[in-house]
Amino acid sequence: MTTKARREELIIYLTEAADKRVNALYALLEEEMKDNSFTLTTEHLDILEERRADFLSGKSKPQPWQEVHARIRNKRKNA
Repeated sequence: MTTKARREELIIYLTEAADKRVNALYALLEEEMKDNSFTLTTEHLDILEERRADFLSGKSKPQPWQEVHARIRNKRKNA
């Protein structure tokens, strides 16, 4: 399995996993994530949580990465 495929599997898993498991994984990675220069603001975390809730409730549907990637590329070309 490629790293890309593993990332996709992890994303899917984390969106559906029980809070207890997400918290356990977070605890394992917390120190490493702090070393990363990328951080999210509280506002961005709220947006992600809102989108997660929409996904779990069925209000939004997942989109294949290929479609998302193509849409981003098209926006860049048209910018």
